[in-house]
Amino acid sequence: MISLYIHIPFCKRKCSYCSFYSLTDFDKEQYIDAIIRCVEYWGKKIKQKTDTVYIGGGTPSVLPPKLVCAIMESVHKNFDIQSGAEITIEANPESCDKDFLSAARSCAINRLSLGVQSFCDAELAAIGRLHTAQDAAEAVYRARALGFDNISCDLIFGLPHQTCVSFCKSLDMLAGLDIEHISCYNLQVEDNTPLADSDVRLPDEDLQEQMYFLACEKLKSRGYLHYEISNYAKPGFQSRHNSGYWTGKDYLGLGPAAHSKIADIRYAFDADIVRFTSKTDFEFDTVQRIDDELFEKLMLGLRTSRGIEMSMLKNGAGLISRLCDAGLAQVKDDMLCLTERGFYVSNSIITEIALAQEKPEQEEQ
Repeated sequence: MISLYIHIPFCKRKCSYCSFYSLTDFDKEQYIDAIIRCVEYWGKKIKQKTDTVYIGGGTPSVLPPKLVCAIMESVHKNFDIQSGAEITIEANPESCDKDFLSAARSCAINRLSLGVQSFCDAELAAIGRLHTAQDAAEAVYRARALGFDNISCDLIFGLPHQTCVSFCKSLDMLAGLDIEHISCYNLQVEDNTPLADSDVRLPDEDLQEQMYFLACEKLKSRGYLHYEISNYAKPGFQSRHNSGYWTGKDYLGLGPAAHSKIADIRYAFDADIVRFTSKTDFEFDTVQRIDDELFEKLMLGLRTSRGIEMSMLKNGAGLISRLCDAGLAQVKDDMLCLTERGFYVSNSIITEIALAQEKPEQEEQ
């Protein structure tokens, strides 16, 4: 099985924190024509069956409904989409209207990922979002009414003006909507974004840590499983598409700035929509072999609650023991996984474990 990702690089307006490749002023029909040609090109080359499709962005919900249907018609025509496949489309509340949702349902899209980010209007305004808290709630109600029974919402902590009280409100509002999946991230301020260049004050590291553990506690009490560092789901509603990334599954990404992994090689298209739409074939622009396969498996596997097999680790028993004693990791059924405390400092833990594999055990001790 291979997963398929299709990038829609359009937004009504860029958010102040966003570093992803997206545009506000390119001809959408011209772009979707190129995507359809790209789907046809790779559909002929890739013979594997496909069990997840993800249309992300950008903001796919800014597309006219007919273009959403055109994408999916091409996908179904050119790829062997399995029965029961998870097919996700991203949307923002202000453009998630009845026409868009009806079109998505009509072409077999069965999962909605909604960019809520906060239920505090001041916080939304501070990061350049175009919707209000009320808009977000109404988008969920509208999606339910039109038949979506698998809805995910994004939430961010560490936003300008955010407090533990306001973040608790957002958590309660979101969980109260009884959606199936929540992605809860802490704000990453990337270089060359308006937020990075501003003098806006953000919650300090201690406050962000408190918000993280608030999310862990509140969502667990509401029946959500914390199955990956930033992701929580009702039982049976873990994102199958994203889980494929973390378990090393092959995936094909189509569109400017989209990435793919097939076997031990990574591929990518340049972040250049003009170059992409001008292609006569749709071969990738960059190709890179994955040199450190062990680090790749550690980095991805330890993001998840399942963890990694202990047999992968040849050295570092003393380090693992110390991590477990500190409550940062645990070993169960020959699997090493991080605890929620470990998730929060996972980057440093994964680096330590990887470095420990490069030296004899006696040196590590």
